Amino acid sequence: MSDNKSYIMNTENVAPIIQVPSFLEMRGIRHGFTTRIGGVSSGIYRSLNLGINLDDDKEKVLENYNRVGKAMGIDVNRISCPNQVHKTNILVAKEEDAGDGIARELSHFEIDAQITNVPNLPLIVYTADCVPILLADPVSRVIGTVHAGWRGTVAGIAAMTVEKMVEVYGCLPENIQAAIGPSIGPDNYEVDEEVIKQVMSCPYVDSSPDNRVDQGIGQGDFLIQIRAGSYVDETRGVPDFYKGSVQTHPGAAYSIFRTVHVRDRYMLNLWNLNELILLNAGLKMSNIHQTRLCTMKNHELFFSHRYTNGKRGLNAGIISLV
Repeated sequence: MSDNKSYIMNTENVAPIIQVPSFLEMRGIRHGFTTRIGGVSSGIYRSLNLGINLDDDKEKVLENYNRVGKAMGIDVNRISCPNQVHKTNILVAKEEDAGDGIARELSHFEIDAQITNVPNLPLIVYTADCVPILLADPVSRVIGTVHAGWRGTVAGIAAMTVEKMVEVYGCLPENIQAAIGPSIGPDNYEVDEEVIKQVMSCPYVDSSPDNRVDQGIGQGDFLIQIRAGSYVDETRGVPDFYKGSVQTHPGAAYSIFRTVHVRDRYMLNLWNLNELILLNAGLKMSNIHQTRLCTMKNHELFFSHRYTNGKRGLNAGIISLV
């Protein structure tokens, strides 16, 4: 397993699982991002749909869960399932939440992030282009999931979840690892100017003129420098995916969006934006891992809302303490 690979695909079971090498090295934590391959659903849900509340055959969806559980070594009947609505509510999942939404009717609504320190209580996040983020503190033995569409991202849900881990369990941000899973990539996520205005107002990103290292909106990539005081591991060097976006400034600079040849249209980079938000929440750069798998580009491997105009199943990110 090469250190510079951002993910591996575990194909030992019928349901392939995308995993992050650094997470695999953490003892007592199981994790993975699902694909659409290896299930029993058909039609627009072909084949590993995990959207239990979609108009798919429930027995087939439950079989899909069983296949994922076998691949990951978790009890899927204990998963805590959220009802995601693009807000910033965070559930502190307890033992009584085991199986909520899968073994029994859903009891928690409008939840887009979860955290827990309960063993064998898997947390799940559903996506079909939005960004799934898995969080793990191997020191305090606390885990979390985050659903970050553009609304949740600019509201800072990733940082808010880190803050909740600190508040509830006493985690130290520098101990927390984050995996940014398969989601729509910067070459395919076209948005309008209204979305960009919201990005610029994100409370967890300092986009003030003094912190910009670009030449102004309308001239290619819009870059934001890492805030002074963030945990930048200078010995790690600059990863390949920053090349072309790094200037001669004290910290690395992140390409957040770039202009296109259509008036008032932009290509938004939710991967970099969420990484920047996590850095400013106190995570180390070396503890943030992007799979950099685009769901729209790889629509045969993942469900993609944009590619199918909403006619699709759901991928998932799952993490559990054992």
